[in-house]
Amino acid sequence: MNRSDRVRRAVSLTLTVLCFLVVPQLAFGQFSSSKAPTLSVSTVKLVTPTAVTGTYACRTNVWIWSEGADVSVTGFTVAGQPAGVSYTYTLYRGTTQRDTETKTAKQASLSTGWQGTDFTNTTYRLTIVTKLGSWTAPEYSRTFTCGSGLPKSGAL
Repeated sequence: MNRSDRVRRAVSLTLTVLCFLVVPQLAFGQFSSSKAPTLSVSTVKLVTPTAVTGTYACRTNVWIWSEGADVSVTGFTVAGQPAGVSYTYTLYRGTTQRDTETKTAKQASLSTGWQGTDFTNTTYRLTIVTKLGSWTAPEYSRTFTCGSGLPKSGAL
């Protein structure tokens, strides 16, 4: 083994030892702050709409022996509801669902269309249900009656 081999081996050994001492220091890290993370959990209660505003209108057509009703919801109050809430509006003639729609707006227009008339008073019912995912609040319900001698329209 000559002198150049010994120098080469000594340099290689020195570089290897330095790598073991320096490289881990390059990859070393530490937290600079000990601030605890914040986490908050809360609950939300879905509520039934109140102070519902809008109108209803009764329709009759004696020429085709038909009747119907139209409802226009123009607004209501639901305090403290979370983002993503929707409202399902449904209009019934008696117990039969005639029109429904689900939307995030506090306005809706519903119509029963034309149905055969029995020439007696007919009761209609509007419901509004607050929904968030699969959760629902108790429904708002308002009934009105159409027929001869009764008002043709009114406020909800």
